This record gives sequence, structure tokens and C-alpha cells, in this order.
Amino acid sequence: MGLMMKQQLIDLWQQAVQASLGENSVYSAIKAQNINDADMIIAVGKAAASMALGALKAIDKPNLETLIATKYGHGLAELDAFKNVTLLEAAHPIPDQNSLNAGAAILSKIKSLPKDSKLIFLVSGGASSLVEHLSDGLTLDDLQILNMNMMADGLPIGEMNKKRRKISKIKFGKLLSHFKGSKLDIFYISDVEGDALSTVGSGIGFYDADLYALSRPADTQPKVNAIMVAGNKVARQAVVVKAAQLALNVVCNEENLYDDIFSLAPKLCQTVLDGEKGLYIFGGEPTVNLPTNPGNGGRNQSLALAMAEHIFGRDDISIIVAGTDGTDGPTDAAGAIIDGNSFRDADAAKDALKRADAGTYLKSIDALYSCGPTGTNVMDVVIAIKR
Repeated sequence: MGLMMKQQLIDLWQQAVQASLGENSVYSAIKAQNINDADMIIAVGKAAASMALGALKAIDKPNLETLIATKYGHGLAELDAFKNVTLLEAAHPIPDQNSLNAGAAILSKIKSLPKDSKLIFLVSGGASSLVEHLSDGLTLDDLQILNMNMMADGLPIGEMNKKRRKISKIKFGKLLSHFKGSKLDIFYISDVEGDALSTVGSGIGFYDADLYALSRPADTQPKVNAIMVAGNKVARQAVVVKAAQLALNVVCNEENLYDDIFSLAPKLCQTVLDGEKGLYIFGGEPTVNLPTNPGNGGRNQSLALAMAEHIFGRDDISIIVAGTDGTDGPTDAAGAIIDGNSFRDADAAKDALKRADAGTYLKSIDALYSCGPTGTNVMDVVIAIKR
């Protein structure tokens, strides 16, 4: 693959990320809503730091108390300019003790807010692992085993969330049922199919009026405003706009990455192989079943390598497959960039796919794509160029 083609794929993919950045999307939403009277900001998820930064800039109260729970290494130096910000970091995709610490701290803070308080609650994907408060009798070991088993089984996010809600004291509306204040503004970035707030982060930012009413009179409920500020559609549409500037014909733009990677790979590639010259954009979040002792790599790296087999020998197709949060599973790479030569060592590639070790193979052929934490999380974006 030529350097020019590789850079063009990266530029197109980065356009998707920039259009859905937490800082910009939250800033714009708060300004549009004319919110300037918040007493507290709580942000959770992989994009929490970026979202919180956007909120702090929009409200312009330097001492506004802000509590952020995000993934290790996803904080932002720009937040140091604000004097009352607390950053809590925890593990993803498998929770750790700091995930429980963050859950306890956030629940305690929510409970402590007075009746006349106004809260901005910011949510992005990843909160399911990063913030948790377990039901009585359950331990961190129980939580980790549940998450590892669900990942190994390749469960869709909806099925995962059903299991998570059963063991949590803060998911699916339970957390915000403890808010006694007068106003609740919820802004969220969707990383789920259908964009439902009740699904993002296992519903940690979901407000359930019926659940609230179980513990206090209905007439004391806060004024609630919930707005989605970014999602996969926004990201993909930004690629379409960029493509027009580059005079690239967009052949396909679909949110259809909701299947096992080995089912998706031939379908996606066949669409490109059968189609006309131009740009193909796919979005969503595929699944992958893991062996007992998986190797190195995430779902995007596995999907990229699986797709590479189906375009092997072609000199007219190049593809980027990457997670918009900048990390693919428990790795530092966002995904991979492949072409018709990427599957050249077929035996090694097939073995890597079998052992869920796509990252090792892709690294050996210099096909990994790394960009670091992005400040958003709107699932995955696949971009293919057919020349």
C-alpha cells in the first residue's frame, strides 16, 4: 500500500473522530441549551475527560466541582487549568478495584447533592467497566469473571447489559434515582446500536422516573433534560462530507457491523468486490468469540485480518478498521490498515485468527494503526477505498 493511500484512509477515519469529539459536541450542546447554572459535573466513560472539558469551557465557572471517571491514560492535561477537578481512572474492558472505588465515589457524591442542586451528568461508552457498585454479597472476582465470560462468548452489548444490571446498584437508572436536586442535564455519546441512553454504559446515565418515585414523592422529581451529542451516524456522515471534498464517490454508508467478525468479513468484502469504484463506509460494533487463552488484539484487528483474506491478491482495495475511542480491546492500537497483500503469510494469518492473536500478526507486517485516546467513543468505523 502506498503511503498516500494509507494517509488518505487515516485522514478519512480521523474526520469521523473529529466530528464526534466529546469536548466539541458537549460544548456545543450546552451552549445551545443555554446552561450556565450547574453546581456539579460528573462524567463517566472513555470520553469522560474530553466531555468534561467541553462542559467546563461552556459554563465558564473555574471552580465548578467536577468528578471524572475514565480509563487509565484517558485524562487530559488541559483539565489542570480548572481548580476543582477530580480524576478517577480504572480498567477497561475488565474492571478492577478502581472501578469499584469510582462507583462508590460517584454514588456517594450523587447522594450528597442538596435539594436545590443542578447536576450535569456526562456519559460515554466504557462506563460499564470503569464504574461499578455491586449488589450485596458480590465481589470483584465475581464481576471480573462475569465480564471475561461475556467477552469470551462474544455476547452483543444488549445481552451483556442485561447481565450487568442484575448485579449492579448503579446501572439502568439506579444511580440517578439517588439525585435529590432540582435539575439534571444529561449529555451522552452513544456507542450502542439504536443510541438508547438506557443502554450506553449499561444505563448508568439513564433517569427512570418510576424508579425515582419508589423512594420519594413524584412531585419532588428534578427537571430532566437528556440529549445525545454524538454517535456513529455523526461520525460516518463526517466521512461523507470529507469524501466530497476529495472528489471521492461514496458507494455505501451503512451501520451494519453487528455480527461475528467471521460472518461480517466476507459480507463486507463482497460488497466492495462487487461494487463500483469509490468509498465504502461501515459502522457499528462487531463481536468475536475468544479461545481460552487469547493472544494479542481486539475485535477491530481480528476483523481487519479476517477481511484481508477475502481481498488477498487485489491491488485496488485498501481498508482501515478501527475503534473510534483509539483503543481496540486490551491493546494500544485502534485497529489496522490492510490491503491485498496483508494476508501474504496465509498459514500464520489463519493461525493468528484462530488464536485471537491478530495483533501479533498485524504488527509483524506493520499494519497496526495507533493514534492514542481520541476523546470520543462512537463504536467502530470501517472505511474501504476501491480504486
